[in-house]
Amino acid sequence: MSTPDLILTGATVITVDEADTIAEAVAVTDGTISAVGTAAEVGALAGPDTRTLDLEGATVIPGFVDAHSHVSMGAPFIKHADLQAPPVGGVRTVDDLLRALHEAKDRNRPAPGEYVIGWGYYPDAMDDDGAITAEILDREFPDHPVVIVHVSAHGGVVSSRVLEDLGYTAGVSDPEGGTIGRYPGTDAPDGVLWEQAWMPFVFGLLDYGRDEADAMLAEYARWGMTTVQDGAATRAQVEKLRGFAAERELLVDVRSLVAYPEFDDVAQAGLFNTSVSGHTVQGVKLIIDGSPQGRTAYVTEEYRHGGPGGEQHWHGLVNMDQDLTDTVVTAAYQQGVQVFAHCNGDGAVDRLLAAHRAAVAAGATPTGRTIPIHSQVMRGEQLDEYAAEGFEPSMFTVHTYLFGDTHIANFGEERAFGISPMRSAIDKGLRPSNHSDYPVTPINPLLLLWSSVARTSTGGVVLGEGERITPLEGLRALTINAAYEHFTEDDRGSIEVGKLADLAVLSADPLRVSTDEIRDIRVLRTLKRGVTIHDAS
Repeated sequence: MSTPDLILTGATVITVDEADTIAEAVAVTDGTISAVGTAAEVGALAGPDTRTLDLEGATVIPGFVDAHSHVSMGAPFIKHADLQAPPVGGVRTVDDLLRALHEAKDRNRPAPGEYVIGWGYYPDAMDDDGAITAEILDREFPDHPVVIVHVSAHGGVVSSRVLEDLGYTAGVSDPEGGTIGRYPGTDAPDGVLWEQAWMPFVFGLLDYGRDEADAMLAEYARWGMTTVQDGAATRAQVEKLRGFAAERELLVDVRSLVAYPEFDDVAQAGLFNTSVSGHTVQGVKLIIDGSPQGRTAYVTEEYRHGGPGGEQHWHGLVNMDQDLTDTVVTAAYQQGVQVFAHCNGDGAVDRLLAAHRAAVAAGATPTGRTIPIHSQVMRGEQLDEYAAEGFEPSMFTVHTYLFGDTHIANFGEERAFGISPMRSAIDKGLRPSNHSDYPVTPINPLLLLWSSVARTSTGGVVLGEGERITPLEGLRALTINAAYEHFTEDDRGSIEVGKLADLAVLSADPLRVSTDEIRDIRVLRTLKRGVTIHDAS
């Protein structure tokens, strides 16, 4: 064996290998892990040019793998107004929100007619209910079109100039699969848009350059992430990241999912299943329904208090009808493209399962590991169907913390307590991952890990004690299980000889501290291929 370039020692090394081995040291040679063992065993391999790093009791884990997030959404948002409410941000009132928008406008200096944009708007968590309309935005920003992105990213509020550009004038009908809010007692749009009234428009706003991309990837690295997903990209966004990677290797690996409307275009260009310098086009992303906190997730049992526009007997919205879902899934399977599908509600899960079965009945061969993303408000028997069909869910447990109280209001305790059922999934033999969905929620994987173990809302309610998992299971969901869902478990996701030296160094051992201390753990260092890409010291 070649002499190691680097040895990390004096540590607790949580390998998350099949035996859940705990070691003391790791050796790295030419960017891969060349030895794992005791400090004495690994230290004996050092040569005169080996760099030895004594971690003084810190904890080494595999680099985190974010199973689902949005690089091409997060990168442009970096420079815009952060409108997140507590506990993530500081926007508590409409005045706070408008102040943040004005500060972003002053910082970015848009020319007259250029957009002022804010993101992370969550009125449910604001002290004054956060009601915003086009009229308010018009008054505050008379020279600029304004866009406020809801925390779910599935809706938002826009100014009158944007409404006019979209053709949303008085009397216009809601598009299929979308809703347009109206001023009370009128048919005039008030600026609030959801799903298909919103989605086609917002994708056009997501433009960014190399500086924003580098800043975005550095933020992932700061949190110990070494592989991340760009969860719904246009062909232009795929080619933008591919171009950046060709110029200079990306700081962390990015695996792009192509948004379903552009599947044919990207397939014809031959981009699926190709890689360049840390960028891979992994699969296709279906967006079947909306968000539970926005009351647009498609559920078979109606919402307790109606829809976002006051609709009664409300079951949410569907972005893709069954025929379109069937068509995309079948085409993907026929062309060897992995399917990832946004399914927040059980009705959306039903549609994905039906599309999978239709594709198989038509003679298409699944790639395997079809990934239902989020899998939140779902029925217990659907996990059995996942296991039967070879699906592997990517779950979203931080919802139990950030939006848990809203979910109880929307769905009642029985359904809310079953959101993101990690315990049940593991017990059925599935290998669920966990994800941030950034910028919908913070990147912070330690917060994600804590949420999977605690399942406690901001109001102090435990959303399903029976769905809590152990810290080790939670760590596996953020490392090896996520890699497994990407078909990359052979080269990352655990600390084993021959795998990439993608590692994170933590300030404490998440398997030993108390549950509430998990979210306070800091990432001290992140290494990709054995090279430090973040150092908190």
